[in-house]
Amino acid sequence: MNNMEDTYDACVIGAGASGLVAASVLARRGFRTILIEQNKKSGRKLYATGNGRCNLANAVLSDSKYYEDPFACAVVTEESVRELHRFLSLIGITLTNRDGYLYPASMQASSVVWALTDAARLAGAEFLYDTEITAILREEPDAGAEGYLLHTAGGRSIRVSRLVLSMGSPAAEQLGAAKKPTLYRLLMDLGLPYREFQPALCPLEAEDASPEVLLCSVSAADQKALAGVRCHARLSLGSEAEEGELQLTEYGISGIVTFNLSTIAEIGDRITVDLLPDLSEREILRILRNQSGKRRLFAALNGLLHEKLCEYFLKGLFGEEGRKRALEGCTEEELTFLCHSLKHWELTITGKRGEQGQACSGGVSTEILDPATMTVTGEKRYPHLAITGELVDVVGRCGGYNLMFALISGRKAGLSV
Repeated sequence: MNNMEDTYDACVIGAGASGLVAASVLARRGFRTILIEQNKKSGRKLYATGNGRCNLANAVLSDSKYYEDPFACAVVTEESVRELHRFLSLIGITLTNRDGYLYPASMQASSVVWALTDAARLAGAEFLYDTEITAILREEPDAGAEGYLLHTAGGRSIRVSRLVLSMGSPAAEQLGAAKKPTLYRLLMDLGLPYREFQPALCPLEAEDASPEVLLCSVSAADQKALAGVRCHARLSLGSEAEEGELQLTEYGISGIVTFNLSTIAEIGDRITVDLLPDLSEREILRILRNQSGKRRLFAALNGLLHEKLCEYFLKGLFGEEGRKRALEGCTEEELTFLCHSLKHWELTITGKRGEQGQACSGGVSTEILDPATMTVTGEKRYPHLAITGELVDVVGRCGGYNLMFALISGRKAGLSV
């Protein structure tokens, strides 16, 4: 390919959600656009979103959905969401609302990937798959051509005047996500400030902290026996709380409530689990006391909790004989203690399962980005450079918020860079 063919008006690196939208908009503006992707096809992570159904947005907007991040909330506004809906409709994606979660009407992630890819391709964007960028150089005005020079692993050089970085984060590496060293190297090439990527929206490794506070005789093996249990619970970490389905695993906890707290959780923190959030301690005690005293405590408690949880807590309170203990054989103090334990089960976080996570925290600092355009501002002048999607230091809660941010940020970058 000759030098003329290696020169483009615009380049987008990364053919995920935000990159596909950015490329589509840039090409529609009349710019000769190239979209470079390290994988063999577009949207690999998108295919797996929402268990293959692609929860791509949410009907509910609030600061709490982005952990009170003012930058994210300035990007995802009611107006930008309306514009996103119009854009999706124009490229053939009709949304359906399922309890506030917005999906494509087909309920298939593949529909979204195909629509976004077709939109960019039909607008005139050129796709370059299976290509890794090894370096990005900023070309100064006095060099004769202000812009960026990209080098690929295949030895190709591409010169562009407009550049959108949409490489994503290291989350879900098994689905073709970019690797940390590659991301860090390219960001350092441009001198962009960033925060190192950390696991977010992921399961947590945890161990019972209650033996020293509430229970007395449970073991790690007992905790592993809870694996597979799902229950409605309320989890609290500091001032943050999440209520919904909790999944217990052999290593700790999972489920959406866990994922949402994992973003702010640190190793060594304690999470308090309320296993019966709809009942007070007094109400639980009354339910137990209203039953026949001849009934086993296990059977009485099993009307409220999964049997494995019943066994776990009764063993902690009464030892191996806990399952056989009759209600009439329990003192008021013991039952009160049990009720308190069920409402204040403490777990110590010992690790994060980032490889099973949906996102990462970290990325390019929002302090250098304009939320209206996603372009880089600040002391250094970066002409026509924008950052989008997961590469930005923004994390939303589960429920389509991260994909919604990616789509909106990609559209803003395409319109402004």
